Amino acid sequence: MADLEHIYADGRKKLEKRLTPFRLLHSISTSDIAGLMANVYGVNNEYAVLAGLLHDWDKNYTDAQLMKRAEVFNIDLTDDPRHLASLLHAQTGACALAKEYKDLPAEIIQAIARHTSAATDMSELDMIIYIADMIEPLRSASNLQHLRTLAGNIPLEELFIKCYRDTLEHLIRRQRYIHPGSVEVWNAYAARKHGKTGKG
Repeated sequence: MADLEHIYADGRKKLEKRLTPFRLLHSISTSDIAGLMANVYGVNNEYAVLAGLLHDWDKNYTDAQLMKRAEVFNIDLTDDPRHLASLLHAQTGACALAKEYKDLPAEIIQAIARHTSAATDMSELDMIIYIADMIEPLRSASNLQHLRTLAGNIPLEELFIKCYRDTLEHLIRRQRYIHPGSVEVWNAYAARKHGKTGKG
């Protein structure tokens, strides 16, 4: 069985060298929020706290370095590389962590891999890390306070959908590229919601 306390302590120590001071504080804050959300939504607290801490393991690599790491880890680079780099740190970080900590639970690795682009079949832990990364209190975007007030007061999947929608709207407002996989994720959850409600 994985010694999660040891991995947390070791990971935090290594993050002090891997990340900028602000990014380290963001990771700790994400971990704290993920732990609180896990308690509210009945998800494994230790997994949430550790995934939150480690989610930006590869964040400080340059775009070029991330592309090289993606090749080493055999990550799919079929899409335009210019648009992939901002998403890659989640996947390369997950791969690197799986090698760094051989007994790190697969659920944690998956949640880290999915914290930027999500997936059509997000687990509860996946959703918590995605949301915690977005709403942790060091982030200052004006729309986040409303999302923070919803945490714990609406179902987890509903909160995830609202956060994901805000991410897509942000990209559209800034006229940024939206990865085809992100559209697929949105369509999957929109279709699921449509099927539940029966409304257009």
